[in-house]
Amino acid sequence: MSSKKASGFIMQAIIFSVIMIVSNFIASKLPIPMPASVIGMIILFILLCTKAVKLEQVEDLGMALNSKIGFFFVPAGISVINSLGLMQKYGIAICLVIFAATVILLGVTGLFSDMLLKHSEIHSKDKNKAAIDDKVGLGSESRGYRTKKEVI
Repeated sequence: MSSKKASGFIMQAIIFSVIMIVSNFIASKLPIPMPASVIGMIILFILLCTKAVKLEQVEDLGMALNSKIGFFFVPAGISVINSLGLMQKYGIAICLVIFAATVILLGVTGLFSDMLLKHSEIHSKDKNKAAIDDKVGLGSESRGYRTKKEVI
């Protein structure tokens, strides 16, 4: 691995570490229990959307971690094995809750995506209509806007 790539990975690891530390701190201060990993993903999403962190600054390490994702589930699997007594006692109830939560999550995600698509289509149609009006010569006055000449 070249030194440039290694230093890039180190910078990316620092970014992820800072996000992890901040999310752990926030999770410890919240009045309701919320996983620090979820808070961290929200923080990373906000940082990427606001361009405070560029995708190129976290992409390589993110892809490397994503390729090893199965490895990160090993501790969870071991915890389930260690809690076998609980699984025998409440296993069916736990599975039902997981199933119901998954169905609800899929439904809410689908509805939200549908809402966003409809909003996007409406917004896109408005922009297309405005562009056509401008080309035809109707311009902003056909939409009820005053031109600069009218204002002056």
